[in-house]
Amino acid sequence: MTEAWPTRHEGDAGLQPHRTQLAWRRTSLALLGAAIASVKVLEPVLGPLALVIGIVGIVMAGALAWGSYHRANQEIAGARLVTTCAVVTALLGLGALAFAIGR
Repeated sequence: MTEAWPTRHEGDAGLQPHRTQLAWRRTSLALLGAAIASVKVLEPVLGPLALVIGIVGIVMAGALAWGSYHRANQEIAGARLVTTCAVVTALLGLGALAFAIGR
């Protein structure tokens, strides 16, 4: 009996998995930069909450980078990580909106 949903394409010798891993790395670096910048920008408006948002963003950037490594080398990462990173990015955006409105 064959497996209906393989966890990895064993026969794919092309560059697509490598390009996908690089895209995930770029995304994690962008999230890391946004998290660090959000602490600096949002601190006057949100106070200590800006530090919490920044730390959560930094942790999620690390988790995204770790997930991209495992996705390319061992297994496919679940949708939970992607969803969590999207929520953190949305929270960073809402923080930036609060900063813009607060000024």
